[in-house]
Amino acid sequence: MEKTKEMKEVKKEEKKKGRNIVARALGKDFPISTKHSIAICSFIKGKNPQEVITFLEQVIRKKVAVPMKGEIPHRANMPKGKYSGRYPAKASRYFIKLLKNLVANASVKGLDPDSLIISKAIANKASRPFRGTRIAYGRKFFKRTHIDLEAIEIKKKKKEEKKTKETKEEKKEEKKEEKKPEEKTGKEKKKEEKEKEK
Repeated sequence: MEKTKEMKEVKKEEKKKGRNIVARALGKDFPISTKHSIAICSFIKGKNPQEVITFLEQVIRKKVAVPMKGEIPHRANMPKGKYSGRYPAKASRYFIKLLKNLVANASVKGLDPDSLIISKAIANKASRPFRGTRIAYGRKFFKRTHIDLEAIEIKKKKKEEKKTKETKEEKKEEKKEEKKPEEKTGKEKKKEEKEKEK
């Protein structure tokens, strides 16, 4: 929720400035499962593209599973801390290509690839042409999916906030130091006046 709010704020600010900070990559008619690509999209959203590429490479090697919802067997028997999922290797390969394309598009626009976050990841069904087979009626459909990815540059505000806090504290300390010598001189004057009266 916080990341989506940050993304919306960044978009509004950049629109006011008249600067386009959105990098986009489109994949049309990919021969991959729409179900798998939807699961990958939901997992990807709000993450850095380079981190996602390393994650998907592990999925291809079947080290890490992509979390999936729906009718997946053995969900009830999963140990704590683990989620039910699958290893969509073919879809992962296509996503890696598209994510590399996204990072390249961002670098062309002058965006920092380390501070990128995927703000939009959508997978839609594409038109599915027929293919001839030996089954009855001699027809089957190909798998086809459109994928749309967008990334936004989000600058880390925490460091900036810490710096502003530090500068405010330094200014307060400087003011206190400036006031302290004046107070001392006032006390000294009072002591001097008392000594003179004696």
